[in-house]
Amino acid sequence: MRFSIYIVFFLIACQPAGFAQSLGGQRIFSFLDLPTHARVAALGGQVATAVSPDGAYHLNNPALADSVKPNLGSISLMPYLAAAKYYTIQYGLPVKQISPDRHTGWAVGLQYLSYGQFDMTDPMGNSLGTFSANDYALSLTHSRTEGNFTLGATIKAVGSSIEMYSAFGVLADLGGVWRHPKQDLTFGLVAKNVGYLIKNYGPTDADLPFDLQAGVTLKPRHAPVRLTVTAHHLQRFDISYNDPNLNVRYDLSGNPISETTSVTEKIARHLSVGAELLLSRNVHLLVGYNHQKRAEGKVTTTGIGGSAFTGTGISFGASVQARAFQLTYARFTSIPTAGTSQLSLRIDLERLLK
Repeated sequence: MRFSIYIVFFLIACQPAGFAQSLGGQRIFSFLDLPTHARVAALGGQVATAVSPDGAYHLNNPALADSVKPNLGSISLMPYLAAAKYYTIQYGLPVKQISPDRHTGWAVGLQYLSYGQFDMTDPMGNSLGTFSANDYALSLTHSRTEGNFTLGATIKAVGSSIEMYSAFGVLADLGGVWRHPKQDLTFGLVAKNVGYLIKNYGPTDADLPFDLQAGVTLKPRHAPVRLTVTAHHLQRFDISYNDPNLNVRYDLSGNPISETTSVTEKIARHLSVGAELLLSRNVHLLVGYNHQKRAEGKVTTTGIGGSAFTGTGISFGASVQARAFQLTYARFTSIPTAGTSQLSLRIDLERLLK
């Protein structure tokens, strides 16, 4: 009965009419789009499924919380733009299994983005002190497995504050995965950031960062590599954005020619691809590519000697495990001017105590 309730809520969340907000315009809580773990960042920044989640993926798809062992925790740090810093904490709750035929998982998570301190001045430029700005999301995740199917849900309190102004909302992620009984093959589907904005900074409306994702992860039987493909923002076909002020072309009459995006390009912008090279049981190398990030973050210079920046959208990393600890590092470029690194540490407290 409870498993059927999960299915009903998941189907409601996937209805595009109520939640297909635009990617541009007034958006709030955009920090929820940032990678929640260095492994996710290295695989392209978008992950909806995994063969071996290792407790690092339930903030991406709540159904993957079934693989979070009790007392398994992880913490991630990412120096973001300027003085901003992004932190993520995940922890598997030690909840006993009620039935051996129905595996359940419980986990909590915290996402926190601090923008640092800013100077406050009056209209004349006189100093009035400093103020801070930050975003946060506190979440509780539950998953239930029956057979090869797992469904999960995450409820999260999301807030943002800038000096005396603040915003708050209650959001949810609903996801499901199917695992092949004999092969390393997993399919996943997740509806992220469905919910209600209780309070905004002002009277203007803002869209929530809703994202409908589907993914597949597989490992060929005799190859030391694991592949992950994720399709994101499926609630809207055309997610391309053409800046009217960038490389404007004109016809013979002097009228500007609007840029067009091909169908192939529109499809490619939905895809994020990652690969994990399994050098050994404890050492993995990771690489990823996100076409949307490359398309929106690339720099194109026209004229003689013009060039294009092609590193945007490419990510890579490495993961090393020793006993109860796992350290993962990722490097990715989502803007043309600088790259960003993320470092994650996973600790198996039960194994450490033993």
